[in-house]
Amino acid sequence: MQLRNILIVHGSRSVRRLLKTYIVSELDDAVIFEVETAAEALEKLQDKKFEVILCGKVANEIGQTFLHKKMEEISLNKETPVIILTSTCTVENIDEFVKEGIKHYMVIPFTHFDLRVKINEVCDPRNWRVHDRVSIPDTKATIHLKDCDVEADVINLSETGLLCDIASTTRFNDLVDSSHITVKFPAKHKGAEIKILWCKLFRVIVLDWDEEYFPKCAPQHMRVVWQIVKMSDEDKTKLAEVSKSFNEESTKDAKWLNQDEVDKFMDQNK
Repeated sequence: MQLRNILIVHGSRSVRRLLKTYIVSELDDAVIFEVETAAEALEKLQDKKFEVILCGKVANEIGQTFLHKKMEEISLNKETPVIILTSTCTVENIDEFVKEGIKHYMVIPFTHFDLRVKINEVCDPRNWRVHDRVSIPDTKATIHLKDCDVEADVINLSETGLLCDIASTTRFNDLVDSSHITVKFPAKHKGAEIKILWCKLFRVIVLDWDEEYFPKCAPQHMRVVWQIVKMSDEDKTKLAEVSKSFNEESTKDAKWLNQDEVDKFMDQNK
C-alpha cells in the first residue's frame, strides 16, 4: 500500500494535535508531518514530496494566500493540492481564495468525517494505480549491485515504484543493498532510458528455488518491488512521454466492438 504524506501547517499546537487525531481516526494510509511556521513549511516542502497540505493560520507571519503562492513555486510540490482551513466564511474571503487560485478550503469547525471526505476528494489513492503505473513490454532494468549488475524484466513502473521479474541466483542479501537501478525502454520508444533511479527494496517474492545445493537453496526466479525514493524531473518527463506514447499506441491498436458485433454476441449467448 502506498502511503499518503500529509503536511499540517498551523500556528496552534492544539489545532495540529486535533487535526492529527482526525486524520489518524479516518485514514489508515496517512503519514503525518506538522510545522508551526511558514518558514518551516517552505523548508519541509523543499525536501519532501507531499500528497496533501493542510494550511491553517500561521502565527504572526505571512497570510495563507501568500504562503499558498510560495508553495506553488517549489517544483517538488507545485502540483500538491493545498486545503486552506479558515474560520471566516464571508463573500470577500471566498472571493480572495478564488482570485488567488485556491481551489480547496474548509470552514472551521468541521468533523473528522468532513476532513476525510475532503482529503480523499483532492487525493484519492484509488486513482494512483490507474493513471500512474505503466506496463510496457520488453522494458528492461539493470540493478546495480556492489560487485555486479543484474538484468531484469520490468513488469510495471511508476514515479513511486518498480516491479521486476528476475531470473537469477542473486543472493537476497545483495538485493537488500540495491539502491541504484537503470531502466531501458524498447527501441520503438527511441531507446529512452532512465539512467539512475534511487530506490529502496520493498518486497521480494520467490517464485522458484535452485535446489542444486539443497538444503542451502538459492532463489532463481523472483518478483521484486522497489520503492523509488528519488526520480529527477528529467526522468519524470521521459516516463510521462513514453507512457503517453504507449497508451496512444494501445488505444490505436485496440479493436473496438461495434453495435452489430455486440448484438451478434448477445444473440449467440441467449
